[in-house]
Amino acid sequence: MSLTSIPGASPRARPGTSVVIAAVLPSPFVDQVRSRLGTEAHVVDVLGGEAVPAEPPGPVTALVMPAVLRGARPRAVLAAVDRADWVHFLSTGVDGFPLDRLSGRAVTCGRGANSPAIAELTVSLLLAAEKRIPQIWEAETNEPFLTEPLGTLVGRTVGLIGFGSIGQELARRLDGFGTRLLALRRSGRPAEQPTVTVVRTLPELVGEADHLVVAAPLTPDTDRLLDDAAFAVTKPGLHLVNVARGRIVDTDALVRALAAGTVSRASLDVTDPEPLPADHPLRHDARVRILPHLSWSAPGGLSRGFDLFADNLQRWRAGRPLHGVVDVEAGY
Repeated sequence: MSLTSIPGASPRARPGTSVVIAAVLPSPFVDQVRSRLGTEAHVVDVLGGEAVPAEPPGPVTALVMPAVLRGARPRAVLAAVDRADWVHFLSTGVDGFPLDRLSGRAVTCGRGANSPAIAELTVSLLLAAEKRIPQIWEAETNEPFLTEPLGTLVGRTVGLIGFGSIGQELARRLDGFGTRLLALRRSGRPAEQPTVTVVRTLPELVGEADHLVVAAPLTPDTDRLLDDAAFAVTKPGLHLVNVARGRIVDTDALVRALAAGTVSRASLDVTDPEPLPADHPLRHDARVRILPHLSWSAPGGLSRGFDLFADNLQRWRAGRPLHGVVDVEAGY
């Protein structure tokens, strides 16, 4: 089998040569990459003003953290990426980068590195909604809860928009809570877990869900997927959880759905725009909980992303298939 026939592979380093890594990362993270790889690679701090050598000793890979591209030096970033044979994004989402610049290259992402942490936080958000947290912490008496008792996940339907690594990790953690799990996935394939039923359409999903978890990539197909039309056919009283990308939810439509009572609670790790303006109505709605885009956070969270890259680097050098290959045309 030739190197070019291996999925996700691209030109590898000649024996004894050093791979050049164009690191589009804040400088402290660049130092971490250098420390981890040692003499195995020549790491270039792109955001720090360093340039890829005109005649690099070996193939060039770009290691990119899309979140830092806002306000970065776009010409320098794009010039570095254009030199790369392989581009790896530390995040799962690659929507923050002009993917049309990546044609003909191997492209991978950090898919799965932080999915367990995101799934854990999502479970906590579902439980917080059912158990009315933090309202019960702040209550001076239990009287209000005698007539309106706390909720339960037993018998509730949790709908998943997207059934990639995050959705699958979440499904594993909800197994045992007595929930009914539905998922909408682009491929339409049956779920890997027998407890999850894949549905065919968005109206079918939102019409059944008590809790709706957005865990899909942002692509042209999912941009503002949850709009007025979608909220119009949701089951009344929906709890919306977004741990993916803010733009999958039409923010103005969400405000209207909350006002109408269609959505009873929203737990948002991401918003559009991000962050929301201080005077935005979602910030002043007691039914809305806004997190500062930290669902990925856990001990060693960033280290897992670097571990995945280091493993892929070894695979790339050896001409073996890479993990987290991105379909540039599909956008994830």
